[in-house]
Amino acid sequence: MITTPTPADSGPPAPRQPAVAQSASRRLLADVTEAARILPPTWPLRDFIAVNPLGGLTEKPFAEAAETAATLLGARALPPETWLRAAWRRGRITDAELRSALARHAPTALSGPAISLSGRRLEPETVLLAELHHGLLPPHPQRANRTLLERLDPGAAVLLETHVITYLAAYLDDGQASWPMPGRHLGLYTAWRALAPHSPHLSRTARARLRHLADQPEQALLNALDELGVPEAERMGYLRAHLACLPGWAARLRGYAEQHADTASDLVGYLALRTCVEAALLAPRYPYGTTYTAAAHRGNDGPQQPTPAQRAAHLMPHLGITTCGRDEQDRLAGLLALLPFTRRALVWLEAYEGHYRDRLLTALDRPRPHQQDGDRPVAQVVCCIDPRSEGLRRHLEQQGAYQTLGFAGFFAIALRFSDLAGGAPRTHCPALAAPQHDLTERPAPGHHTRAGRHLAGRQVLAAAAQAWRTAKHHPAAPFALADATGWAAGPLAAARTLAPRATTHALGRITRRLTPPAVTDITIDQLTRDQRLHTARTLLTLMGLTQDFARLVVFVGHAARTINNPYQAALDCGACGGHPGGPNARAAAVLLNDTQVRADLAEHGITIPGTTHFLAAEHDTTTDHVTLLDTHLLPATHHADAARLTVDLEHAGTQLAAERCTVLPAAPTRPGPRLARRHVATRAADWAQPFPEWGLAGNAALIIAPRALTRGLDLERRVFLHDYDHTRDGDGTVLENILTAPLVVAQWINSQYYFATVDLHTFGAGTKALHNITGAGQGVLAGATSDLQAGLPWQSLSDGSQLRHEPQRLFTLVHAPLDRLDTLIARHQALRHLIGHGWITLAARTRADQPWHRRGPDGWQPWIPTGTLSGTAPA
Repeated sequence: MITTPTPADSGPPAPRQPAVAQSASRRLLADVTEAARILPPTWPLRDFIAVNPLGGLTEKPFAEAAETAATLLGARALPPETWLRAAWRRGRITDAELRSALARHAPTALSGPAISLSGRRLEPETVLLAELHHGLLPPHPQRANRTLLERLDPGAAVLLETHVITYLAAYLDDGQASWPMPGRHLGLYTAWRALAPHSPHLSRTARARLRHLADQPEQALLNALDELGVPEAERMGYLRAHLACLPGWAARLRGYAEQHADTASDLVGYLALRTCVEAALLAPRYPYGTTYTAAAHRGNDGPQQPTPAQRAAHLMPHLGITTCGRDEQDRLAGLLALLPFTRRALVWLEAYEGHYRDRLLTALDRPRPHQQDGDRPVAQVVCCIDPRSEGLRRHLEQQGAYQTLGFAGFFAIALRFSDLAGGAPRTHCPALAAPQHDLTERPAPGHHTRAGRHLAGRQVLAAAAQAWRTAKHHPAAPFALADATGWAAGPLAAARTLAPRATTHALGRITRRLTPPAVTDITIDQLTRDQRLHTARTLLTLMGLTQDFARLVVFVGHAARTINNPYQAALDCGACGGHPGGPNARAAAVLLNDTQVRADLAEHGITIPGTTHFLAAEHDTTTDHVTLLDTHLLPATHHADAARLTVDLEHAGTQLAAERCTVLPAAPTRPGPRLARRHVATRAADWAQPFPEWGLAGNAALIIAPRALTRGLDLERRVFLHDYDHTRDGDGTVLENILTAPLVVAQWINSQYYFATVDLHTFGAGTKALHNITGAGQGVLAGATSDLQAGLPWQSLSDGSQLRHEPQRLFTLVHAPLDRLDTLIARHQALRHLIGHGWITLAARTRADQPWHRRGPDGWQPWIPTGTLSGTAPA
């Protein structure tokens, strides 16, 4: 702990340095920006957006990024070998797949000469396979770059983290706290600077020193680094060490700053806060500018990995060798040195991925009964590329002559949406895009009275909720509140626990009486005529739907409705910024039903028949119920079409619910239609249900191709499906949009699930059992005080006994000319990094009768399966 200061230590700090020179300020901001690249920006729970936790490292090869994550964050970025070996023992990975992965990642070792041990001649492949099966395991990664306080006084380092968490929680709070942080509007550093001298967490000496801080965070940060003696050349690395102490909070602060268009200042203030407290705590024992030197050789070493010689000695018994000469053992160690631990783990991962990928390609190429449709489909149903929509599309197509299409669920309309009640608008578009339009929900003509009753009821409920919150937070009121309402709250809690579906249904009926459903429209009046034409033309062109329109074209957004689930937004549409896709679907339908838009489209070669009507719908992925929206706008000529579609969607949803029950914990394994419907509805209504649905767990691949490639194939809700026909995309513009937007978002989602599964405590959110919401939804804590849990919880990845998400990097399959893909990859650095550095695997072909080719460092090579494949579907 901190040594008690002598009287001489308790004076003011050294005189402040002169005002920060402009060049020094620029260098500091550059260092902060570079240091922060190890952390992605994150968003509040209500806007939960998937991110690649190592997105700032994609300019590095995947293996190097894994090593960087281990060194800087103490994080595991590759699956643990104990788990992979268990997969090998149960047949999920085969030796043929390991050999194939070795050929890709250890060609030098495989091509070397055989070695002799005690008279036995062993081929490199035999030795390396034995090393994979039985070799020494590496230690768990630990952060190698630690702060001075962590090295010199670990107890004080814990005190610092508690202090920092207290002020960050107050600064980022969005209404949960009864007393807001004073001066919050002035920025983190300024607000903290005014309060820090009164902090009860710190010693009197430290508080005294904090009274003399510089006014500006840049100056304070530079002063603290000077006082600690951190050399200028090493400051970026040292700032990164501080960011790695609480990566969840730092990432949220970065996201908060970006939301407010101020990408650096809050991070500078945060680092100033940390280093100023650190300097104040260490100053009594270390003269000015000497602390860094004093800590140079203390507590900054990572775990020691077994040497090649130790690995060789351990492996010999597994090769059947009891003794051998020193030279022979050295040769064995030299061979093992060609397969370092990170490379070895990468071999395991690629073999694990190859098992699924080979079976997926085999399933795609297996002959299937020809799907014979009529000249015009019953309806064209456009679903999000989300893997959960794959099941709905598959079951709907079994109901009749439906044509389904896959497209990003924001339907090319990047909007900010305000619902009927007003309030703060929400962004409904991917994080890659900026909202272009502000759309609002208004009462439909002739329905203003009903809308008024709806709004009045919502105001009553909002006022009651506010009164309840106010009473709970009042110092004395909670005791009276418990006495006054306990007689009702207790039975209600019991009912919600024992009969969740019935209770939710009853509460819903009461709510609907107070707030009767309003008939509303989404207005597009804010869009100019040119904007409407451009948006409509872009939507239809990117979707590949510019001719042969059905009588009914339905845009199906998706959402999830659960109770008592902080991660609700993680189940909603990622393409809509973690929000329901219904508003985007409604906007698309209104746009394309507009007569002026249709006339303008016709002038640009897209003719929509007068008999075609566009309709919106929303798929509840928790219950698999699909609701048609804005049916009051449906012309009488299309009522029969909509009625048939409603029946078929109900059948498709019921079949999908029964299919999902087979993998949901504690669900009936072979339910009938009625039981399946009841069960998923109960899960959605159960406030104690940790597994309302699996979300995107299991996602493994993205297919960019015509629906004919996958129609009739059960892809087990593991594949993003984006329709694309390269014969209608002469200049490659559509493909370019898909590769630079939906592909990137799919990779973010895949990475979020992958890294949370591989290292739950660094990249995930631990278990829901310990979660406490902080800051009115800024995030969750594990217990009362912890780092902000930034990723997915364990209950989104595992049922407690086995993983429901298999950690695999995204496998992307494209039907397009290879030279066109080369041109687009060369044009976009992000694609070069993702594909060339092994963050995703790309396979492509031009036509269905051609073999698949894999893109590697040396260009396109034929995809070579790893062995004899069996089974009827991907495993």
